[in-house]
Amino acid sequence: MTPTRPGTGSGVRHAAGFDAASGGVVNPSGRAGGTLRLVTSADVDSLDPARTYYVWSWLLQRTFQRTVMAYAPAPGPAGRGLVPDLATAPGRPGDGARTWTYVLRRGVRFEDGAPVTSRDVKYAVERLFAQDVLPGGPTYLVQLLDDPVAPYPGPYQDPHPERLGLRAVETPDDHRIVFHLRRPFADFDYLMAQPTTAPVPRAADTGASYGRRPVASGPYRIGAYEPGRALRLVRNRCWDRATDPLRRALPDEIAVAVGLDVHEVDRRLLAGEFDVNLEGRGTQLATQQRILDDPALLANADNPSTGFLHYIAIQPQVPPLGDVHCRRAVQYAADKLGLQLARGGPVLGGDIATSLLPPSLPGHEPFDRYPSGPDRRGDLAAARAELAAAGLPGGFRTTIATQRGKFRGVADTLARSLARVGILADVVELDVASYYHAGIGRPATVRAMGLGLAVTDWGADYPTGYGFLAPLVDGRHVKPRGGNHNFAELADPEIDALVDQALASTDPARHARLWNRVDRLVMEHAVILPTVHDRTLHYRHPRVTNVYVHPAFGLYDLQALGVGR
Repeated sequence: MTPTRPGTGSGVRHAAGFDAASGGVVNPSGRAGGTLRLVTSADVDSLDPARTYYVWSWLLQRTFQRTVMAYAPAPGPAGRGLVPDLATAPGRPGDGARTWTYVLRRGVRFEDGAPVTSRDVKYAVERLFAQDVLPGGPTYLVQLLDDPVAPYPGPYQDPHPERLGLRAVETPDDHRIVFHLRRPFADFDYLMAQPTTAPVPRAADTGASYGRRPVASGPYRIGAYEPGRALRLVRNRCWDRATDPLRRALPDEIAVAVGLDVHEVDRRLLAGEFDVNLEGRGTQLATQQRILDDPALLANADNPSTGFLHYIAIQPQVPPLGDVHCRRAVQYAADKLGLQLARGGPVLGGDIATSLLPPSLPGHEPFDRYPSGPDRRGDLAAARAELAAAGLPGGFRTTIATQRGKFRGVADTLARSLARVGILADVVELDVASYYHAGIGRPATVRAMGLGLAVTDWGADYPTGYGFLAPLVDGRHVKPRGGNHNFAELADPEIDALVDQALASTDPARHARLWNRVDRLVMEHAVILPTVHDRTLHYRHPRVTNVYVHPAFGLYDLQALGVGR
């Protein structure tokens, strides 16, 4: 399948004005050249395709790395579909979806001119097994491919890495790759669209340092990278457009300014110094009001539903939150309306969430395990009853972890609402770039700092119930060394069994019922406090061309963007 290109007579709706890029293409153009100027308050979590997990980092990866499969480059429902990238066609399943075979395109080259082969993709997958060296990214493939009897140690500890390597992956020739899974996995094509399948040449691998200078297979390569300050992508002269039906590669360069204060980002974006803010949190509250009050600014703004859930992780590993009654006290005491307002209110911040699955995913069915009263400000009587059941009628002390920006506003709001029932919470800001893999996602850090609560958000790794919920609640996703998204280290055999049943189900109705059951069981454990199903306000410079919000990511599709005069 060859996807149509937005803005080239593909039938995609061209649009203009406020929120136009949420469902159509704004400023369609084929003009090449110029520099696309991006900005972010935080650095990428990693440029190493094995370690990245930020959604905007994944979008950035689309500009300089290619994967076996990819999301279609289109707005609206079409963008949720998968198309071949390195592969010539979707995977061919066998043995009841336990075996998947892909044939790779010929003529694809790395930035040094070396051909991309099936062995480079296999090596990229093998690197995922070195979690002691390369933590941080998704590990679905590790769980599906590893042998529990003789676990694969990863390429750095494999005594004979070039002989056979990971036995579950075969490369019969330079263009075929075959995956043998431990169990059926009908969503496997989605995993092939993640950065973890971007090819890595063994000779260029520098282990934990590879993220400083990864080898490109896409239309751009790393020109310069100063962590925490700047990233510059320049054209990869060995990229051949004829082998790549997805990417437009219009700008000559992509310049990313890194590490600016969130308010400085907004000021300079609206002043025209930058084209797009990379991050998914959108503009700050004061900036949002300025945009809403100015028709000229509003015409270049978008307000998409992102598919993200904003929530508070509640840590049973930090006393006294190991007691479910303490966790439920937090749930009842939370000021849901205040938390929504801290995110921007019902229009810009999103809808109040009482469960986990976003409305766009199968299995979403509204329910409210911890009602917050008619004014949505919290049920303080119920919270005090839970504290009494825990033997702590006077409350307790804990710590809330957060980042800068809107996360901080949510943390402060949560602290104020909990204080009403005697739960006194100190707010600590952690480093943005390492917030997950070395902060709230690292069990040792959580325990050492006593991070009982953490402000965070989550979007589906891919748009299915499994892609959304499994990393958050499946006990088999817990990583002792860090990089967790199952922050509570939840390991409920009933939930894990339901996850497996849902993944194996081919009946959409049963599939949805199973994910709804998982959602309800997690809420019984009270380890996740949902706040809002996210909506954000983004501003784009009027000179940017081919702008659309990609529905699989909830952000602008960077690989499609160009710049006008």
